[in-house]
Amino acid sequence: MKNIKHPIRKTIIYGLLCGLSFVPIVLTLGTVMTWSSAFCLALWLFISGYAILLSRWSNTALISIVFPLLLLVPTIFLVNSSVLFFLLALIVISWVRSGICFQKPGAIRLAVELLLCILGGILVVVFTPGSLFAWALGVWMFFLIQTVYFIFFEHTDNQQEESIQMDAFERASRQAERILSAPFLQ
Repeated sequence: MKNIKHPIRKTIIYGLLCGLSFVPIVLTLGTVMTWSSAFCLALWLFISGYAILLSRWSNTALISIVFPLLLLVPTIFLVNSSVLFFLLALIVISWVRSGICFQKPGAIRLAVELLLCILGGILVVVFTPGSLFAWALGVWMFFLIQTVYFIFFEHTDNQQEESIQMDAFERASRQAERILSAPFLQ
């Protein structure tokens, strides 16, 4: 029996933990660096943790997600806008999820990634949080939006990865039940 993965539930729980720990992390980091850098570094830490979760769920090597995450590091200290950093982080998460971890061709996956980026970007631009507590709620909302991806694609991905091996008797029993319950041809 293989390990059953629940990316929707785990993403919501991870997002809740990130939202609850956002204020203490930013305040702690703010003592050794500027507020903007502390803010962006906290977001980067959360996104890095989520990328690690994505690589574990897709059985991808951790080394493959390092490059996109390292590309985001210089922007922590160079970008003074939290909104711009958040939008760049959305692009990196989309790259890690659909480009590295769950590589399946299809325009539907690209459309869902674009929808998630646009939706996340609109939410940040329209509801630009003004306080740390509002950003903490925004971090949790970000991860709630990320669960939409798994709502669209969890069923097909998990069926392939989480199959339980049945013995021959159980398989024959299920086939017999299917045959007996099928309507007769007239």
